[in-house]
Amino acid sequence: MSQAPGNYGEQARTYDLTRGASPTVLRTMSSFLGPPERRRLLDIAGGTGNYTAALQARGFDVVITDLQPAMLARSIPKVGGGRQVVSDATALPFRHHSFDCATIVTAIHLIRPPERALAEARRVLRDGPLVVVAFTLENVGPLFIREYFPTADIPFDENPPRERLLSLMRSAGFGRVEWEKFVYTDSVDGTLLSLHTDPVRLAGPAYLRNTSFFQRVPEAARAEGLARLGRDLRSGVLEERVKEAYRQSLAEGHGAVFACWP
Repeated sequence: MSQAPGNYGEQARTYDLTRGASPTVLRTMSSFLGPPERRRLLDIAGGTGNYTAALQARGFDVVITDLQPAMLARSIPKVGGGRQVVSDATALPFRHHSFDCATIVTAIHLIRPPERALAEARRVLRDGPLVVVAFTLENVGPLFIREYFPTADIPFDENPPRERLLSLMRSAGFGRVEWEKFVYTDSVDGTLLSLHTDPVRLAGPAYLRNTSFFQRVPEAARAEGLARLGRDLRSGVLEERVKEAYRQSLAEGHGAVFACWP
């Protein structure tokens, strides 16, 4: 099984306190997915089902998978029971061409190996598309949060360059691939990129603890980094850094939405 950073069994208890479905991301996703028309949609690595629920509300017939049962359990009140399947994204337990379309939202950088997950998504799709919301190497440059936890020495090397991700999609058997960048106008989904738009949330341990980045920060380094963030929040330094990071992100976007058709 592929192993993702972070302890999602533990995070499941607090995840939905700070993580939701971003309207910014949903707008771009919806433009690629097209009309719902009760089409069968597989949300791969869907976690607690925030995006699953939003897509179901639009009219898709959804099924959600995740490797962590505790995360999936949180999706039941949102989308109903009987729609959850515990599975590894690299070995989906579904027949060929079982779904009309599929999504992988802010998870492809956590799946090992990503090319296997893309190939599995291709296998279970009929007409598509597979819509992948991703943070590529081009997006993570402005993430200055690392400077507050220097002893953690956490690289963002799991975020592939955009061209590498496009190549993996084509190699997985997708003949047509399109993409569009997005810039967050909200911080609803609580990703590390979205938190860099809001100094108060970026300095908040309740928000940071629900990111895979913070889960990889050693316990000994957490208190010092949070204290530094708090001081810069109070002095106004953090607000200025957030503004500058936002300006930098306008060129490449905070993230990108990829759409792949067989």
